[in-house]
Amino acid sequence: MAIGVSYFGNRILRHVRSDMEDLRDRGFTGVLHTFSENDLNWYRAQMGQIVAVSHEVGLEVQLGPWGIGHLFGGEAESLFMTQNPELGQVFADGRRVGAACPSRPEVAQYLKGWIEAAVETGADRIFWDEPHWAHPVRFNQPDDAWTCVCEVCRHDFRELFGEEMVPQLTEEVRAFREQVLVGLLTDLVAHVESLGCRSTICLLPTVDGIHAVDSWEEVAAVPHLDTLATDPYWSFFDRDADEWVGEQAGRIVELAARHNTTPQIWIQGFGLSPDQAEEIHAAVNAARRAGVEDLWTWGFEACGHMSYLETKQPDVVWEILTEALTGS
Repeated sequence: MAIGVSYFGNRILRHVRSDMEDLRDRGFTGVLHTFSENDLNWYRAQMGQIVAVSHEVGLEVQLGPWGIGHLFGGEAESLFMTQNPELGQVFADGRRVGAACPSRPEVAQYLKGWIEAAVETGADRIFWDEPHWAHPVRFNQPDDAWTCVCEVCRHDFRELFGEEMVPQLTEEVRAFREQVLVGLLTDLVAHVESLGCRSTICLLPTVDGIHAVDSWEEVAAVPHLDTLATDPYWSFFDRDADEWVGEQAGRIVELAARHNTTPQIWIQGFGLSPDQAEEIHAAVNAARRAGVEDLWTWGFEACGHMSYLETKQPDVVWEILTEALTGS
């Protein structure tokens, strides 16, 4: 049974070591370190030290592209997009925004450079966190706004379908969007594998809107994929913990079995309060009943250090999460 947690917001090695030892003593077996553009630009060598310290105390390490290009999950900003605005996605209304377009070869090239730096740290798995099209809320767009109608996407659509892309979510446009994201993930996973490392892909639950990947079967079939994950954060999406986590875990287990990958589930560990203890235990139990043995939570100490995630009494919630996950 693997039990892991995300860790971010600290790059001071002695504090990292203390926290990693605490995780080990609590019964955790793994840690996910976020590796943002900020880390890539300014903390690259330090990230290698952080991975090494995590290994020294006996933890498996996943490394995630936190918010990189605004293509992946994470509350981090993108210098890459500030420096390369022409690579941004374009909403159907013509507005170009600071989220990297997955159709652009320059974006894939940048991500491969990130992969090389991530693998160099010695991480065990690269964690492709919530790949998605531009989230309309982040760019002050209505919920039904979508991307991308940039010149490259329109060219590639025309090559594929033999007709012009229209600014509506037709069946063909939806299929094209899925093909673009799955194609990029296939390319990235292959590059990770070529460097001797393994990949996890964590898919957003489809209830999160039209910017999420809908083609779970195609993602599960990506060659060389090691682990297939999702993060059914029941409270965030206002769902029943037992029912919804169990349903999403069952879906992941079924797909993973069909494609010979490891199923992984992430348990919500932020935006909660102590009076949700029963829900936390229900979510963990539902995932385990479905057959998931690779169970993680976001994140360390119930994300109490991050104001935006609004955990109430995070020290108490962290103890509840630890007990639910490790039994200690």
